[in-house]
Amino acid sequence: MKKFTALIMSILIIAAVIPFASAGSVTPVVMISGFGATTLAIDGEAVFPPTTDQLIAAVGLDDLSPAHIKSEIEKWTAEKGYVKQLSDIVSRILEPIRLNADGSSYYDVKPIVSGAKNTSLAAFKANNMLELVPYTGSEFLDMESIGKKIGDENVFNFTYDWRLDYNQTADELKEYIDDVLELTGAERVSIYSISQGSMLVGQYLYKYADLGQTDNIVFDTPVLGGSSFVTDIFDSTRFLTVDLRTVLCLLGDILHTEMDLTFIADLLDDVQIIKDAIDYGRSEVVLPPVKSCVAAWEMLPASEFERVSPLFLDETENAGSIAKTTDFFAGFVSHITETFEKAESFGTTVSIKACTGTNLVLNSDAYSDGIVDMKYSCGAICAPWGETFPADYVQAVDNGINSISPDRTVDLSAGYWPHRTWVFNGLLHGQIEWCRKSLALVETLLYTHDLKDAYSSYEFPQFMESTAPTSDISIVFKNTNSSFLLLDGSEEYVLTVKNLSLKDTVIIKGIESDAVSVPSGSSIPLLAGESVDIAVKADAVKSGKLTVKYNILTKSFEKTFGISVADSYSGVSVSGTKVENSNVPFILRWIISFFKNIIKKLSFVK
Repeated sequence: MKKFTALIMSILIIAAVIPFASAGSVTPVVMISGFGATTLAIDGEAVFPPTTDQLIAAVGLDDLSPAHIKSEIEKWTAEKGYVKQLSDIVSRILEPIRLNADGSSYYDVKPIVSGAKNTSLAAFKANNMLELVPYTGSEFLDMESIGKKIGDENVFNFTYDWRLDYNQTADELKEYIDDVLELTGAERVSIYSISQGSMLVGQYLYKYADLGQTDNIVFDTPVLGGSSFVTDIFDSTRFLTVDLRTVLCLLGDILHTEMDLTFIADLLDDVQIIKDAIDYGRSEVVLPPVKSCVAAWEMLPASEFERVSPLFLDETENAGSIAKTTDFFAGFVSHITETFEKAESFGTTVSIKACTGTNLVLNSDAYSDGIVDMKYSCGAICAPWGETFPADYVQAVDNGINSISPDRTVDLSAGYWPHRTWVFNGLLHGQIEWCRKSLALVETLLYTHDLKDAYSSYEFPQFMESTAPTSDISIVFKNTNSSFLLLDGSEEYVLTVKNLSLKDTVIIKGIESDAVSVPSGSSIPLLAGESVDIAVKADAVKSGKLTVKYNILTKSFEKTFGISVADSYSGVSVSGTKVENSNVPFILRWIISFFKNIIKKLSFVK
């Protein structure tokens, strides 16, 4: 009996200790947003981004009477009238964030809330401040989803003045992390940063990696080496043009709508007044009041700063801004790989998620995520926009790994951190939660150490296709779970085509390829989220294209993927040549699809 009692007591003691041990093992997550995301305030009142009321006042439509609206329209349509109107409106909006010549703030502007104690998810909820901070949405990992996993008290949002020098904000981040560690009792924090926020995290690591304060750091669509997008904004010697199709694709993803908005581009493409307004607004309205924004200058590629900065910065008047920017370029930007190596030596796991396959929204043509060029987000070498590497191209660094993407547009071998860089083709800037595969990858990198490198996971190969619903369809070869097909002597291989839509049925009408042999067949209906396995043949190493023709509702589309047939593969492969669902007759799939749609619609009928 005594032994039994002792056993029971031991179990009770262990059970009592386990929750405390688990709680102590939680690693807090610090989230760092991008340019313009933190709400700035004067005397506690939000001034930027402007509220709806502030925008209405700036536009001058506080008087909504028909007579006043008619008067405003007449001003806008008068010759050059829109220029004066635009200038006045933007000036009123930007006035609160005006900067001095040395890059300091003209007004006493601060983040509307700051400090670790006030910026945990628990504090945001308690103080009803969620709407004033970037805590969720298409461009930011959902704080609340993290809170459900590790507790609201362990999720933090570092708010900062995104106009200022990253050297200064990196010091503020260090103090913030000190406070988080003291507040939670944790030994380290993990960091999720997006876009511009990655630059200040990089500067923090450059200065403080040896403190060993960080566990996992995930750079999501980062601006690490700059962006041609920013160069195009500052380069007033070039007429500013906008790739409206890319802008509208990005807008559709931000709004999480599957509606194709690109038709608007055809309507606006030849409207000269819009082109003139965009270019004039850039040079004469937007840049003058923010020309001393050091953080913006630091987002130029370092190689472009010397050429572009004299257009707006005076060597004497803006000496402070120039000095801060050149110091930043000489620091982290010139030592990105060395900084990550140092961080790794002190126990930090650094990972990069970059996106490609899209042109930049402004003048420059480059493989990018629409905002940041691949060559600057992860240091990759890329083919010229719209082209692939020539057949005799050899990757820049012989690292024993095939670092060239299956579409032969990206060479990661000379990247900043190639062994821990994952690339999504066709995914736009920051759309982490719109692409389910992207979200799963980032959460795995942020919470765990399961992925030792970019070559060790079948689920997350180094090169992946976007699974955002607006991408319509995706393809993978089953033996690599990617657009690489590994030759293993099989007679047939499996190509999986998936309908990415959340609501629409896709009808696969045909598949063509110059690299693999695809059987012809009848139409294949795929309900939202469904996929089909198709037997294909390949017997020679070759790179090429695979085009899927499909219908959504009454509209016809086609999507082309770059693929590579290879006799060796650097990632994880599996044997699997069985086509799971090709034995279902096409007519039967039509019938099944029809009745599934009926049942789905009836389920909403009450």
